[in-house]
Amino acid sequence: MPTDLERAVVRTLIWFSLTQHPVTAFEIHKWLLQPEGKYELGQVQRVLSQSEYLDKKIQRSQGMYALKGSAFIEDQIKQRQKRFQDAERKFKTLRRWAHVFRLLPGVRAVAAGNTLAWWGTNEESDIDLFLVTDPGCIWSSRFWSVLPFALSGRRPHTGRRDPFCLSFFATRDALQLESVCLERDVYMAYWLKSLVPVMDQESFLSQLHLENRWVEALLPNAFARADHHRHIPASLPAPVRQPRLLEPVFRSLQRRRLPVRLKELANQDTRVVVTDHMLKFHANDRREQFRDRFEQLTAHHL
Repeated sequence: MPTDLERAVVRTLIWFSLTQHPVTAFEIHKWLLQPEGKYELGQVQRVLSQSEYLDKKIQRSQGMYALKGSAFIEDQIKQRQKRFQDAERKFKTLRRWAHVFRLLPGVRAVAAGNTLAWWGTNEESDIDLFLVTDPGCIWSSRFWSVLPFALSGRRPHTGRRDPFCLSFFATRDALQLESVCLERDVYMAYWLKSLVPVMDQESFLSQLHLENRWVEALLPNAFARADHHRHIPASLPAPVRQPRLLEPVFRSLQRRRLPVRLKELANQDTRVVVTDHMLKFHANDRREQFRDRFEQLTAHHL
């Protein structure tokens, strides 16, 4: 019978196989999925090199590991390198715009998420952002956040390279995200821990992780990504406070202009959430597909 650590390693590689993303031993340790307890990096390295059970389950090359039965690891490594280069270009674009966020009324924190957070983008990928706003002004904050990208033609579906997708906002008093999780939502756990800070002058992203301790049961070794000089502007102007008197006007204007599809899905489930505390516009939410495929593969391999 496999040990708990061996099973956790296989679960982790199953998850990353869903995106054909080979990982290093360090990454396996950090993103170790659902172990019964914490393990040291040395324990993970040892089991990867010595386990006969894992030899039958994994493929390895150039210091990286992937699940057997997925694409050849050499091909996955080449694709990861290509995606990394694309993501590096997108982060350069994001850094050029990062100063703008500090000027936006009501915006308190910005983080890059989804494929960009994993340095796993391609030419067609958006620059996906999560924004934290002051309470009582989420609609006006969204308006001012979207406006510069709309005026410059850098919104999705405009044909421009590396468009900015601002599709997830939450106020700083609504950072407990378990309410928008699916059952057994591994995707959301990885999403939270992989967020890359772009602007967070008042530690609201730290608050986000503190309020979502449920993630620790799934990813006990995963620490939140820290601020890094490559993604944070060197200097920022003082934050702009957002008057709330016109919030009803901004709300009414934007609700009327929402695409029909988003209006139909609004508050029906966790894909599209439209409230004064959270704006989540993920009509093409693939979390359920990821969960179901992950559970199918887990049943097969374990």
